[in-house]
Amino acid sequence: MIASPDSCAASNSSLNVLEHAVEQIKEANFYLRTSLDQMAEGVMIVETTATDAKTGPAILYANSQAVMMTRAKPETGLRGMGLLEIAASEEDAARITSCLEAAVASTGAAECQAALQWLGGSGSTPCLWRVRAVFTDMGRLLKFIVTLKPVSAAEATVKAPSTEDLDAQSVQLRKENLAALAQGITHDVNNLIGPAVTRLSALLPQVEEGTPLHQELQLIFAALKRAKQFTSQVVNVSKARPRPEEPTDVAALLRDSVQFAGAGSNVQVRLQADPALCPALADPVKLSQVVQNLVFNGIQAMPCGGYMDVEARNVEVPASGQARLKAGPHVQIIVRDRGCGIEPENLKKLFRESFSTKADGNGIGLTTCKRFIDEMGGDIQVSSTPNVGTEFRVLLRAGQTAQGTVTGTPASVAPVPLKHGCGKVLIVDDEDDLRRVAQMILKRCGYECIECDNGQDAIKIYQSLYRTGTPPDVVLMDLTLRGGMNGCETAAEILSLDRDARIVCTSGSVTTDVQMTFLERGFVGVLPKPYEAGELTQTVHRVATAMRRGA
Repeated sequence: MIASPDSCAASNSSLNVLEHAVEQIKEANFYLRTSLDQMAEGVMIVETTATDAKTGPAILYANSQAVMMTRAKPETGLRGMGLLEIAASEEDAARITSCLEAAVASTGAAECQAALQWLGGSGSTPCLWRVRAVFTDMGRLLKFIVTLKPVSAAEATVKAPSTEDLDAQSVQLRKENLAALAQGITHDVNNLIGPAVTRLSALLPQVEEGTPLHQELQLIFAALKRAKQFTSQVVNVSKARPRPEEPTDVAALLRDSVQFAGAGSNVQVRLQADPALCPALADPVKLSQVVQNLVFNGIQAMPCGGYMDVEARNVEVPASGQARLKAGPHVQIIVRDRGCGIEPENLKKLFRESFSTKADGNGIGLTTCKRFIDEMGGDIQVSSTPNVGTEFRVLLRAGQTAQGTVTGTPASVAPVPLKHGCGKVLIVDDEDDLRRVAQMILKRCGYECIECDNGQDAIKIYQSLYRTGTPPDVVLMDLTLRGGMNGCETAAEILSLDRDARIVCTSGSVTTDVQMTFLERGFVGVLPKPYEAGELTQTVHRVATAMRRGA
């Protein structure tokens, strides 16, 4: 029997739908794995039953942090091992088993403290184990999700599993899930703005300074660099490592923030700063965001245009002054508009989450401003008169600093200069646009480039070049690669072939406090994404020259 054209078409259509669904599942799995690999804590997905009581239920998945905590080989990881095999002692294994049972009994979560043994050597790490039992809608136990967090020796006291704090544990798990989601989104945002940052930083020096085009490109470049700093901030906050306050050049920060916030509006923002203005102890990225938000609000309150003022001055807070502030020198920032003003009954609600006087507002902007200023040990106040205008006053501690240590604008408009050189560079990145832009910049600066988008091909390319005696001088390795192997696994394979391989880690999720971890794993440098063209070429030049083979 011969199938009709209609039945063939229907079959092909069903096949296409199925293939599309499979691709969507693959993509979802990729993003989930990326998010979990970027978490600061170890995460494992564990079977519900054990085939061997001694080894415990099998580990189905372990993120990069869990593998690193156990010091297991990156190429093998923990998958397939029994959960109790990574316990440091029989006593620790018993605590973990009791914790699993408590999580099932509570139909929720439980926690305990148990030491995690090092698989790559002698030693162990005391950890807080959080176990969540995952059930189906029908009440059947599906899987265990285990998170591991190292604790200090002083904190490493034996704690029996408890079900009394399940609500608090549930909140903590939700926070962890949100942190993972935030880091996954940040990774995607970095990949989107990366090619623009790299390309624009290379174009800017080619445009004549002082021209309208150069000024516009500078403004766009500064905005992209601010976006880069904001994404870095998200990574730090998600990993519970907030950026410390530092002496910040408020005048320079205000100049750039006001220029960006006021661009394209019919409101002229006048800036005035004390010539002897002290630096403020602040997070420059957060402070820039506060200033931009306040200026945006003022502009929106003046739809017919006009003038608004931004001022900065030194003030002294007396000992009997404001309760929120410590006595001593402070920097005051004033943002004053001449708009519609705020009704008296709304002033007290202004910093309350979800409150807004705008028809399409949500109240998040001012709530975030207050939270940022509170975190920096400062204070924000507001006064307003309907139909006259509104004035916001921000007070921050003044910082005493030696010359040359003040943090300036949070996003300098001057691109890092390009560095020419020679050598062979292997670019391994699954983002086509960024990979092609990086190749174009490096070729322009004198380098020979080879590119690929996955770990398997990278290993084959390196093997082929190594056997001919012409291995790459530098390998730029993205950490998150689509397909079977991630960047760490690929780097490990290349280093097993050539221990002198010069591999630079490129990622938007590597913070400064964990860079040493990657250097210890064989990488010779870290190039955070999104990077400028100058940062790219200078990193490659440094590795290709100062770290040549045999040097």
